[in-house]
Amino acid sequence: MQIDWEEFDEGAARKKGECVHVTLSRKRTFFLNQKAIEALGDPDAVVLLYDRRRSIVGMRRSSVDAPNAFRLKRKEQKRNFPGRVVYAANFCRRYGIDPSETLAFTDAHVDKDGVLVLSLHEVKPFPQRRA
Repeated sequence: MQIDWEEFDEGAARKKGECVHVTLSRKRTFFLNQKAIEALGDPDAVVLLYDRRRSIVGMRRSSVDAPNAFRLKRKEQKRNFPGRVVYAANFCRRYGIDPSETLAFTDAHVDKDGVLVLSLHEVKPFPQRRA
């Protein structure tokens, strides 16, 4: 019998807190886990960037006093949760970003210039927990 093996190329699953993890909800809210916050230098605010040609969102640390700053806020229900959210409906409207479901960025990383890079071409549906 001939078996047509396919090698699984993703390797073992990583624990949730080990890597940068960012999602974008249908309500146009970005969620950044603690690793993403740390990779940005633990800021209180970010500015949002967009590359129209490549459909890439960027986040760069910012002073909360900057006129275009978005505060990194705690999730409303979980005050001691280490992740943060960015309410970005106006940003998403401006650039036509309208997800029909929550998306996880599969290659979220901070580049050499300190920008969190989020490609809208590198996403997958993020499973929602059932209550």
